[in-house]
Amino acid sequence: MWSHDVRYAIRVLRRSPGFAATAILTLAVSIGANAAIWSAVKGILVAPLPYEDPDRLVRLFEEAPTSPHFPFSPSDFRDYRGELKAFERIAAYDRNDLNLGDAQPPEQLRGMRVSAGFFTLLGRAPALGRDIDENDELEASEAVVILSHSLWMRRFQGDPAAVGRTVRLSGRSYRIVGVLPPGFQHVGGTYQTYAHGEPVDVWWPLAVPREEIPRLRFSHYYNVVGRVRPGVSRAAMEEDLRRAAASAATRFPAPPSAWTSRAVPLKDEIVGSAGSTLGVLAGAALAVLMLACVNVAGLLLGRAVQRSGEISVRAALGATRWRLVRQLLVESLVLSLAGGTLGVAVASGAVWVVRRFGPADMPRLHMIALDLQVLSLALGATVLSALVFGLAPALRLARTTAGEALKESGRTIAGSAHQRTRRALAAAQVALAFVLVVSSGLLLRSFVSMVTRDPGFQPRGAITASVELPTALYDDNGSRAFFERAAERVRAVPGVREAAFSSDLPWTSYDENTSFSIVGRQFPDGDPEARYHFITAGFARATGTPLLAGRDLELSDRDGAPLVLLMNAAAARKYWTTPAGAVGARVKLWGAERTVVGILGDVQDMPWDDKAAPALYFPQPQMWYPQRMFLVARTEAGLPSVLGSIRRAVADIDPQLPLGNVRPLETVAAAATATRRLTLGLVAAFGLTSFFLAVVGIYGVMAQTVGQRRQEFGVRQALGATPRDIMRHVFSSGAGMTLAGLIVGIVLALASTRLLGSLLYSITPFDPTTFAAVATVLAGAAVGAIYFPARRATRISAAVALRGE
Repeated sequence: MWSHDVRYAIRVLRRSPGFAATAILTLAVSIGANAAIWSAVKGILVAPLPYEDPDRLVRLFEEAPTSPHFPFSPSDFRDYRGELKAFERIAAYDRNDLNLGDAQPPEQLRGMRVSAGFFTLLGRAPALGRDIDENDELEASEAVVILSHSLWMRRFQGDPAAVGRTVRLSGRSYRIVGVLPPGFQHVGGTYQTYAHGEPVDVWWPLAVPREEIPRLRFSHYYNVVGRVRPGVSRAAMEEDLRRAAASAATRFPAPPSAWTSRAVPLKDEIVGSAGSTLGVLAGAALAVLMLACVNVAGLLLGRAVQRSGEISVRAALGATRWRLVRQLLVESLVLSLAGGTLGVAVASGAVWVVRRFGPADMPRLHMIALDLQVLSLALGATVLSALVFGLAPALRLARTTAGEALKESGRTIAGSAHQRTRRALAAAQVALAFVLVVSSGLLLRSFVSMVTRDPGFQPRGAITASVELPTALYDDNGSRAFFERAAERVRAVPGVREAAFSSDLPWTSYDENTSFSIVGRQFPDGDPEARYHFITAGFARATGTPLLAGRDLELSDRDGAPLVLLMNAAAARKYWTTPAGAVGARVKLWGAERTVVGILGDVQDMPWDDKAAPALYFPQPQMWYPQRMFLVARTEAGLPSVLGSIRRAVADIDPQLPLGNVRPLETVAAAATATRRLTLGLVAAFGLTSFFLAVVGIYGVMAQTVGQRRQEFGVRQALGATPRDIMRHVFSSGAGMTLAGLIVGIVLALASTRLLGSLLYSITPFDPTTFAAVATVLAGAAVGAIYFPARRATRISAAVALRGE
């Protein structure tokens, strides 16, 4: 019997392909979108971290009044490691890539330096060999390294005998002491490290100082993770951190005594701002699902009215009430299952696209997988909605007697109750569509404002690459000489207009800070602070950063020459009012005085920052700095045409030195906005979908209304009503429904768009221009949806309508 109902339902739906396709596609898109988005929410926010007992893992930070959320200094880490009692262990880590120079071509390996017990702390000991211990941290100890599983398979073909062998990295011999298990995920960090889950090739010991070295007390660059002892409360852990900070302050009453410390759950730190982004996307997807359910409910109600004659005939021929109800419910169920099946395909494709092309800065992106539980909930909600809204007209029709049904011929069986229900559903669609379209409008205006303002540099036409000089082969003098020669060689490559090196690239969230003093001036609130960068001559021209006053760095600004620096406009205006006023000023920092010779334009740390932080630019030849620098080359041709020549120019100096992470500067800039661009795209897609469904809903209601009131409109015309009167009457009916939806939508939007606050730039969540524009567009679309049924009403022949009556 049920199989007969299913076959009949399929035949009925095949006779109405437009209705069936609309309902199935609506369900498929909403189910697929929700399954994909909520799978992402579960994978990123809900799924536990891939470590042993992850709830006891925390990230530790140092804090000062002007420097919150700061990495540890090496000396402080050493002291804390010996004093903290609430923790089983704490470990530090720092990014430091290594070069596999013996390979052809040379390869830059992604490397991390870690302190003793790093992997043991995470509960992920090496699958082969051992963890790094405290003896490995000593600079005089034998150099050791732990390999990732992927590098072990790639370079050693998975040979267990690789443990104990020696490999030459960055000009130094390292003994392999361990191999990590497959799938090990780096914990990530906030300071010059790889994001959580990004691949890391090699892990080697971090040299933790055993004695007090003054400069290491002031240098903060250790990321620190800790495991809290079982049963230790949050309050006890914080008290332990305060005690350790107070102990350090008594031994070192100098400025470092201002530093305190705090702990953040590791999962919260890894997820970061992704929670708000995913919350917005999940809310938008849920709104689309609700709108789809409302839309399908409206379609089912309208179709029930259209089929009232058929139901009447079947009832007259002896069909029982239960038989009629069951048939209508089976048709609703077939629609839902068809939409759900297609929704699975949509969800699978969406998850694959997000994993494959999702923004690199989205944490735990690799954890996203199509979640069957989420998919089942989305499908279940849709099926339930379809059954509930399909049941109402089914029961209404089934209660009608055969005589009443045949006498009324389907005109009033549905009655005004169904019309009121469909109008309410259409108004709800308008309300939900308004919320989603307003949200996408706010994000669009914000994104356009962000990407159209002057970034302070010119991404187009420049390429970048990282260079890691082996400390075993290059001392300070050697690194200065290398970067000077390499810039000169690259500058000479045909098609290259300028080349320079920098300690960082724009829009990569670089936040090295230092205090400095201005000769001849006093600041009662403490010395000024600024970002600092190391660059070589030509950096401004290579990145397209404008020179606002004074001169650029020159090749003569090298070791032994008068000490100079550049400053950005934000620092110049803050301390000298105008850029030109800072040129020639003397500043003192790190024990030496320097002359400000030029002022560069501002570049924000990230594109959504309201303004740039004060910044200083030091000539690298006059400074000591770790040997990791970034090449920036401005070219007249594309990347493929010059990349080979640039590689050969560097290889002519050192054949074993690879260029790592080669990419256009445009790609670097685009990566900074990737998450916001993805959010905008998805919310905009949801908004367009909801807009379409709302317009279709209004059109469906008005078309059904006109169809059911044919006789009424014919009678009106017979009594003298003009087409304009009919048009006005239909429009007044549709306008009330649309206006009610807009009013409810505005109220909902005012309550919900505040969630977008952290994602918006230069615009408020309650921007009146956006609200007014969206209301106008929706109202205009509603007018179009009402117009065609209204025009059809004006063309109803009075004679035909009266004959039908």
